[in-house]
Amino acid sequence: MNIENLVQGKIEKYETKNGLGHTAKIFLALSSVNHPEVKEHNERVALLAEAIAGKLKKDKKAAFFGGLLHDVGKILFPYKLFDGHDITGEEYEEIKKHALAGFNALKNFHAFTALCAGLHHALYMRGYGLKIDDFPKKWGLHTIKKVLEISAIISVADFIDAATHRQTILKDAPGDKSWETILREKYPEDQLIIDTALSLNR
Repeated sequence: MNIENLVQGKIEKYETKNGLGHTAKIFLALSSVNHPEVKEHNERVALLAEAIAGKLKKDKKAAFFGGLLHDVGKILFPYKLFDGHDITGEEYEEIKKHALAGFNALKNFHAFTALCAGLHHALYMRGYGLKIDDFPKKWGLHTIKKVLEISAIISVADFIDAATHRQTILKDAPGDKSWETILREKYPEDQLIIDTALSLNR
């Protein structure tokens, strides 16, 4: 079974009452038009995030959909920013806006997943995206903790997939270090997630 069929099967399995599965299908359809690399990246991140969550006894469905939609904001930007070339500093600053764009696109429909999209670059050292103040004021600590846990899983899965499937240079982590070393330095408080992810990705 290819990855696209596997992802579609999981969308059906996890179909939700709030229409998150339909949103995911629309996003995949839209991204396949002008952003096929983004689509494939999101599918891989969704599957890795789901697997990590399963190993850590966290919410696999939340991790899957959060991973699948974490880069939803990228479809609002030109294809050339994601075509695999080594981007300039100016292009990188533009790309960094995708996390907030994704949050804004989803926040009125799927708040939990929207926060995962907005946070997936904010959880590592010198990251960017949402801040704790962006959480709904009425949410309790349990829900906030769950969003942060799932977002951390997605963030690590996103980094690993980018490091293993792209040829571009990491703009915010230059030097001759291995991507695994950079990953551990960026996420000093998430070593268990990293160990789990690396064990699944080998």
